[in-house]
Amino acid sequence: MATQPLPLSILCDVSVSVTPAGVSVPAFNQALIIGNSGRIPSYGAGSRCVLIPTSTATTSLAALGYLTTDPEYIEAQLYASQTPQAQYLWMGCQDPTAIQAITVDSAAAGTGYALNDTFLISSSNASYGYGNVTGISGGGVVTSVASIPGQQGTGYAISAALSTTAQGTSVGTALKVNVTAIGETPLQAVTACRVAQPAWYLVNCTTATDSDNVAIAAYAQSTQPAMQLFYSTQSASALAGSVGNVFSLIKAANYSRAHGCYSTPQGGLFPNNAYISGALMGKAMGLNTGLANSNFSLAAKTLVGCTTEPLSQAQINVFAGTPGLGFGNNGNSYNNYANSYDFYYQGVNGNGLSFTTVLGLDMLAADAQISILNVLQSLPSIPQDDSGQALVLNAVRGACSRSANRGFIAGGVWNGPAIPLLPTGGLTVGTALSTGYWAGSSSFSTQSSGDRALFKGMPVYVAVILAGTQQSFIIGVSVQQ
Repeated sequence: MATQPLPLSILCDVSVSVTPAGVSVPAFNQALIIGNSGRIPSYGAGSRCVLIPTSTATTSLAALGYLTTDPEYIEAQLYASQTPQAQYLWMGCQDPTAIQAITVDSAAAGTGYALNDTFLISSSNASYGYGNVTGISGGGVVTSVASIPGQQGTGYAISAALSTTAQGTSVGTALKVNVTAIGETPLQAVTACRVAQPAWYLVNCTTATDSDNVAIAAYAQSTQPAMQLFYSTQSASALAGSVGNVFSLIKAANYSRAHGCYSTPQGGLFPNNAYISGALMGKAMGLNTGLANSNFSLAAKTLVGCTTEPLSQAQINVFAGTPGLGFGNNGNSYNNYANSYDFYYQGVNGNGLSFTTVLGLDMLAADAQISILNVLQSLPSIPQDDSGQALVLNAVRGACSRSANRGFIAGGVWNGPAIPLLPTGGLTVGTALSTGYWAGSSSFSTQSSGDRALFKGMPVYVAVILAGTQQSFIIGVSVQQ
């Protein structure tokens, strides 16, 4: 009778575990163009945002139903025409048939409703439109209603006495409403696209007016993931620097996530100039490869498919300003210089920071955040002591190193505020940072018992020196005869 062999695990037990793959850092090289041509649905399969490769942009757009005369098509074509070419582009929906405003039909105010009750609005060939009760009188009779942002539905038209169906636990009945306005606003469309698809970084809405762009700029400043708005204006008030023009409003609000360009079709001779934001986004996303030494400036870049604006330096000074002189409203324009150079000037956002400074800081912040979470995911735990903090610091320094590799950070002398750490050490003014960055934290021996009980790490402090970019020059020439 054969003897049953004993397992080796009795003497040497081996367990194998595979570390979960870390999450990749966002590429920050995709843009979104939004319009209301109705080629992309707002609900259902293939809705709200659709990704297309720029290498096949025209055929991809045609497959989605876009006409060559649609503003989104023209702007997307400009986006895909830039060199180097961006890889991808998102096309987004601003639904022209979404409910914008409703009122109570006086003949059927319903009964049994409570404040904030929701209801579905019925209409032939329409769906997904919801409202809520904003006012009631005795017996739950509805006195006022409102559409629900983000649940405005699709396929609706201005109409009266539409039936509703109470939702949830509401016992309300017999309410009918009138749809008095339809069509999403540009801000509502951008918000819906952000919820539906967080991968894009830049956005332009082809239907946005100056006031719409101010509203989108405010949204861009506060939302996550990080984004930037690209917009253009042909407003005479922006050119003249009049009170309340779009450039001045965005500058006054100190918005760092809105990039505006003054551009006109010049009497219809150059219609593509109305869509210059597409060309600018394509140039930016094509240049932002993330490779070594890929840091760039939008200043002095040539655009394909757009024409320079016939402006004097005095006019440019009004809406753009001159670097270092402190005037202007931080607008930008595409200009000709000395009949020799066509290029973009000056590549700054509403608060005066360069577009690429905001971009580079967003990329650094996202890299640091994801790098730390990847460490947290890959280990059973990060010890709540100095050895564990070293793992966190290494993750942050790795993110800084990658920014330096791209050319966004460069070595120099730290002249920012001192960063003291306990019990000793820190960063002092005048310290040379050969790598262009420094990261540190205080010892866990200084952590409060309350923070320890909440499983907190020690705060990490990071100092970086930006490489910057040269965009204006002064040359002194001395001549001896």
